[in-house]
Amino acid sequence: MTQAKISEIGANFFLVRSGERDFHRNIYFKKFSNNGQNINMIFDPGTKLDGDLVMDASKKLFGGVQNIDIIFLSHQDPDVSSLAPFILAGSKKSVLLTSIDTFRLVSMYGISEKRVMLIENLKSEILTIKKTGHKIRFVPAYYCHFRGAMMFFDYESKILFSGDFAAGINTRKGDGIFATEESWEGIKAFHTIYMPSNSAVRETVDRIGLMNPLPEIIAPQHGDVIKGEYTIEFLTRLSEIEIGIDYLKKIEPQKELLIETISSFIDRLKTAFPDEWKKLKEELKKPGQFTTVFKIIDETILDIKIDYLDALRYLIDSIERLSNPENIDQIKTFLNFELENHNLILPIEIQNKLKSEDKEIEINSLLY
Repeated sequence: MTQAKISEIGANFFLVRSGERDFHRNIYFKKFSNNGQNINMIFDPGTKLDGDLVMDASKKLFGGVQNIDIIFLSHQDPDVSSLAPFILAGSKKSVLLTSIDTFRLVSMYGISEKRVMLIENLKSEILTIKKTGHKIRFVPAYYCHFRGAMMFFDYESKILFSGDFAAGINTRKGDGIFATEESWEGIKAFHTIYMPSNSAVRETVDRIGLMNPLPEIIAPQHGDVIKGEYTIEFLTRLSEIEIGIDYLKKIEPQKELLIETISSFIDRLKTAFPDEWKKLKEELKKPGQFTTVFKIIDETILDIKIDYLDALRYLIDSIERLSNPENIDQIKTFLNFELENHNLILPIEIQNKLKSEDKEIEINSLLY
């Protein structure tokens, strides 16, 4: 059985992460305890792939899956919900706590309504757990990224379990579970791809901002746990970025222009450096990443899946990593020529990445 590495992120609030490098799942456990009474809870328990982790963590924390009382689902995606029926089968006393919209879909797993507690049917968004006296709160995250998405706030630890909201892919280097500045790019990328609109994200940020007390820790279902100065900082940034349909409308012309640019660049590269093109093509089509940056069929780029400037950065980094060193300057010259020919306006940092140091030295030697 896979051994679970358990991290306590707050008062009796625990995290177990799946093992993927680029895009892992966070599975959380909460133990409400008072006067010898316990209520054991699991949040977004994951998939069948996470079964061993959940079994091991449940044994260490609760004495076994059979002692889980509540399964909370933030939304219906299979990466968060598909293990739920097995936990319900393993713990006959457990109930599923989720929104009406979520249950409408997870009921397809064959989960009986008798085992479900629907949040909208409860008397209040703030509840007290009878056995232990702990207060909890439900905070909607409508359309982030699902109509019935729901977050969960634990007053004891002041942790907001946020589901897919504030989630991210792994861009922070090194070990650990807590967010740093490096985590932001992964959060931005995730929201750019999966959140539907700016307004949906801003409304969710506003709901969190009106909470009293404010969360001290945000615990998303993917990516790093956010705490300290980054809690407010990242929420502020999320309210400002353009995403979803709003973002697509804005960047569509630039994206189409970049596709044309890269297609022309590829024609040059295939002719001049066929070996480099072969390696580059395999890299751009590589599976197993969070998302494939380019949609390529045969040797034609049909779409770009992320921000067009991030896609260009990825292309340049791949060229630098995969090309024969003696060919890099010429390959960059090809790309730079096509970018200028298509009138794409680039940030200074990308312009600098495309410069040839040898050429700068040569020019400087003529001028000084």
